[in-house]
Amino acid sequence: MVKNYRQLVAKVFSHPDHFGELVGYEIVEAKENVAKTSLKIKSKHISPAGMVHGGVISTFVDFSMGACLFSSLKAGERCSTIEFKINYISTVKLDEVIYCDAKVKYRGKSHAVTEAHVYRHKGKDIAMAMGTYNIYKL
Repeated sequence: MVKNYRQLVAKVFSHPDHFGELVGYEIVEAKENVAKTSLKIKSKHISPAGMVHGGVISTFVDFSMGACLFSSLKAGERCSTIEFKINYISTVKLDEVIYCDAKVKYRGKSHAVTEAHVYRHKGKDIAMAMGTYNIYKL
């Protein structure tokens, strides 16, 4: 099990995830085909409407679904997003901590299908997503 974000990224990629560090997501838990991630909402995540920008949530979801796939990649394999669909269910405010449970639903040799559930600690749904990821060797 990997509990360190940088350790998980370093397992797969040779370059650090500076964008991820900017956004601020964290790995809560990662094991083969499953990841739980978190994000503490700060002022940089808030849209002019006063709530979290949808792009922050979609970035968080994309990372989380990738993270559940990272843990199952073999030496030399990489992954990248092909597409994903997200449904937003409720708004998120400043200072909230949100979580995402992501899992691999299908993994073949060249692609994988993942799903994600974003929620608050007390269980209120924020978003749901499904994604397709490319798997390739360098």
